[in-house]
Amino acid sequence: MKKILFILTGAILFSCQSKQEQSFEDIIENGDLAQVKTKRDQLRAQADSLQSMVGLLNERVAELDPKAAKLVKDIVSKDTLYHHFIKIQANIETEQDVQVTPEYGGVIRLMVKEGSFVRKGQLIGTISDGGLSDQLNQAKIQVDQARAQLQQAEIQRDLAKTTFERQQSLWNQKIGSEMQFLQAKTNYETSQKQVLAAKQQVSAAQKGVSGTQAQLAKTRLVAPFSGRVEQVITQSGQAVSPGTPVIRLVNPSTVKAVANVPENYLAQIQKGTLAKIALPALERTFDSQVSLISSSINPGNRTFRVEVPIPDKDGLVKPNLNAELQLNDYTSENAIVLPQSVVREDSEGKFVFVIEQIQGKEGIAKKVYVEIGPESNGQVEVLNGIKAGQIIITEGPGKLQEGDRVLRSK
Repeated sequence: MKKILFILTGAILFSCQSKQEQSFEDIIENGDLAQVKTKRDQLRAQADSLQSMVGLLNERVAELDPKAAKLVKDIVSKDTLYHHFIKIQANIETEQDVQVTPEYGGVIRLMVKEGSFVRKGQLIGTISDGGLSDQLNQAKIQVDQARAQLQQAEIQRDLAKTTFERQQSLWNQKIGSEMQFLQAKTNYETSQKQVLAAKQQVSAAQKGVSGTQAQLAKTRLVAPFSGRVEQVITQSGQAVSPGTPVIRLVNPSTVKAVANVPENYLAQIQKGTLAKIALPALERTFDSQVSLISSSINPGNRTFRVEVPIPDKDGLVKPNLNAELQLNDYTSENAIVLPQSVVREDSEGKFVFVIEQIQGKEGIAKKVYVEIGPESNGQVEVLNGIKAGQIIITEGPGKLQEGDRVLRSK
């Protein structure tokens, strides 16, 4: 009796304290996450306290009047789609998480900072070129000079060709000397060789420009993909060498849960298998599907690797977060599913209480032995013993026995 009074007093004090705080409507309207969570926890505590009081009062009624109907809560069993999930610890990774490094040495100047979002191909830093720009300008001048020499050589070749063709025509008509014909032919052949040499000089000069441009391009550091600058490793003004890590770039839109699954589930887990990713740190759960299964078994721990993409539209999921991965290894389309808490056990096996001989809200408690499958998220499938439409007692006095009169709360 003292225990009941203690709980009742605690509930009254809790209620008085709540009146001095912000009203429920104000908290909902303000939208302050911390206040909302605090109010939720307070109401849960109050509800638990009241529930305990009701339970104690029910037990006291049963003691004072053994024939009185005992208050219970119940559900109606029905066929439903049942998914069983295995639970495995997982880690959050991203397909695009790299350290960006330069291909050229020099002093770096960064154009981004930690937390910046960049697009693929965006310039994120430059490196001092060590005179490459001057070399490029000089190489372009050499190309222009080589092209001018080529143009002059082509003019000389065309002139020599015209002279040769005329001398050849005269020679065919037995006009003019053989010496003039041979001289014109020699001049034309020489001019052709000079044009070929000039073209080679132009090509060599252009290769010099291309090579310098390629080297100069290495002084520009660009983002290999779109993402967020997670870490600046090397600060502006520092000297870097090829391969020196400068920034860490992460694409948060490609996050995935990665886990090692015991090999005995290999037949049940396939690409496309339903999955849930629970992230305790964020208090969120995401629905997804298995996207990749490794093609081999790890001989060290007899597991296979699975990957599950996370549809994180808000960008809250971070790489290396701890996660619980739930994988659907069994599905039943017409199953009787009950809360695991309603299943009790005695020396004869597992059983549940059902309500029979119902008249109005009253009925008789009956013990029904059942065969159940594995538990998943607090639910169990009843394989035998219960049919759809039966009324199952979910909450009632701890000393409930078969044959007791019960009163449904709804």
